[in-house]
Amino acid sequence: MKPVYEIDFSAFRAEKKVEFMNNLRDSMQNSFEKYPFSTQLLAQTLIFTRWWNSYQYMAPKEPTPEILGIAIELLWDFLEAKCTVEEFSRFQQSFSDSALEILTGDDGGLNEDAESNAFYRKYFTPWDAISYNVFLSNLCTVLEEAVSQDITWDAVEGVLYGDIGDTMLDFFETIYRHPKGRNTYSDIKRREKEAYHTPTFARVIGLLQQDMRTALEGRPLSELRTQYQDEYLFCPEESAKISDYR
Repeated sequence: MKPVYEIDFSAFRAEKKVEFMNNLRDSMQNSFEKYPFSTQLLAQTLIFTRWWNSYQYMAPKEPTPEILGIAIELLWDFLEAKCTVEEFSRFQQSFSDSALEILTGDDGGLNEDAESNAFYRKYFTPWDAISYNVFLSNLCTVLEEAVSQDITWDAVEGVLYGDIGDTMLDFFETIYRHPKGRNTYSDIKRREKEAYHTPTFARVIGLLQQDMRTALEGRPLSELRTQYQDEYLFCPEESAKISDYR
């Protein structure tokens, strides 16, 4: 079986694209299981850097959360051994405690850890960027898996399903949505099939695969970090079209 980054997704018929997406997380795990943790983390960092470069131009009526960009930069520092495991783990704990409060209202971690509480007050209050919540949740998973050294690919799948496929595509493609907002099984499956068969989604998957292949090339991290300052999922002009989509 071909690794996920070598499959020609765009050549599939609609039904096969749905199957590909339904198996994507397992396919990513299987494709990278023989590679070291550092390579798997690099692949996720490339993917999330590309995504962040576009996210920060979206939702122009909401403030762009500075902390998300800081987290991406720290991931690169961690990969390049420019910060210690202890420093990264401390950041991750504060980030996760803060994200948990934003996403669920659970402030237990903030109440129990003064450093997390100070971190939350510095970077997360006020949080007026609801359009970034899916990205926040999944970036939280990336940081947690970087500390645990167990890459599940849940975070990549989460953004693909939770934001890109479910909402962002509608700004570029005409995809079925029931006029009364119904979410029956047949409605969901019809929309899913149409969304995955669009040229825009094929481009999304192509860039995802490109980032995976890039992670396997063995290029210097400093070179990749510089290159990925200008890699986008959607260019800034396209990203600016994605607004008020929460």
